Amino acid sequence: MKKSYLIIASAAILASCAQNETLNEIVKEETPTVIGFNTISDKATRAASEIDLEYYHQTFAVWSTKQSKNDETIIQKVFDGNDAADLVTFDSVKQSPNHWTYSPYRYWDKQAVYAFVAVAPNSDIITFNKPENVGDNAGTYVTADAAGYTLTGQNLQTTPTAAEIRVGFNGVDGNDTDLMTAAKIEQRDGAAKLEDVALNFKHILAKLNISIAKDPIYNNVKVVIRDVKVTGLDDNGAYTEATTGDVSGWTSSKVNAAYQLSWANANGVELPNSELVNGNDVIKPLYFIESLVMPQSIEEDVEKLVINYTIVSGTDGNTHEEDYNYVLSFKDAEGNKVFENFKEKNNYTLKMTVRPNVITFDATTDLWTDIDPVERDIVPEL
Repeated sequence: MKKSYLIIASAAILASCAQNETLNEIVKEETPTVIGFNTISDKATRAASEIDLEYYHQTFAVWSTKQSKNDETIIQKVFDGNDAADLVTFDSVKQSPNHWTYSPYRYWDKQAVYAFVAVAPNSDIITFNKPENVGDNAGTYVTADAAGYTLTGQNLQTTPTAAEIRVGFNGVDGNDTDLMTAAKIEQRDGAAKLEDVALNFKHILAKLNISIAKDPIYNNVKVVIRDVKVTGLDDNGAYTEATTGDVSGWTSSKVNAAYQLSWANANGVELPNSELVNGNDVIKPLYFIESLVMPQSIEEDVEKLVINYTIVSGTDGNTHEEDYNYVLSFKDAEGNKVFENFKEKNNYTLKMTVRPNVITFDATTDLWTDIDPVERDIVPEL
């Protein structure tokens, strides 16, 4: 009997150990995991750093709702992008859960599936119209203000440079805002392999760049750019994200009659000479305009580029200075087109080259026109 009791006691101890191990595994599996984010912008032919959202913006607003796996009801909002407290911020130092951080943390629910959408840099201009159910197919990005969004005409090239600057459209202190939206993430399983929510953002405005260069054969001529402007553009737009890339989500209009993209300098900026590289002349352009543009169609003789410049020729005090005014319609009455339209996400560059034609002279004369001679006799008088 005593031996029997010992066997029963041992079995009880083994059962207890097994139960504890199982319980420990359950506790381990149910440890809450923070929802983390990583972000990219649409890939293009550019440096790797420019693909990361933080190259353009340090914040984004995110909306998320979760749906129960048990009865498929929407349980609650997880993130509300309209709440400033839910703004996700990039922190290059912070590592937990990663560089994109927020407070207080949200945790994955293994009994639910999630949907996520996001806009950068915040929801002040573009918002999501179905925050109560992010997974709803009817949900889309729209302008927060019924009056739409109006651009100010910010130009990154206040001092002309040899390349695009790309960043600086942050909406701060009157700056225009590089608006970006993320592709919707649907049916993200809370019990899936632990990974950050990977948000892929795209630009939803257009960007226009104007560069000007000097032809190599005129390296002995000074070309001074006085001012550059683009007139006739619409500055306002109301947005509802389109379901296809072939259709614009913007409806544009003009609210400020004086709106233009412009650069000017009273003293002017001289265009650099070309540079000889491996026996070839390489033109060195300067960018004078780099601005966001409201997506829109181009109208006949409405949108125009205007350049005022000066050519200085001659040397050693024997110089001639002359001013020029150049006007280019983006679409003229003869059907010539520079641009058909401006579409969201597209980066447009117009490269202008000054090739002045020297005024030269040649001379001819008309032949004398012979008139029939008049004949008279001279008769001496007696």
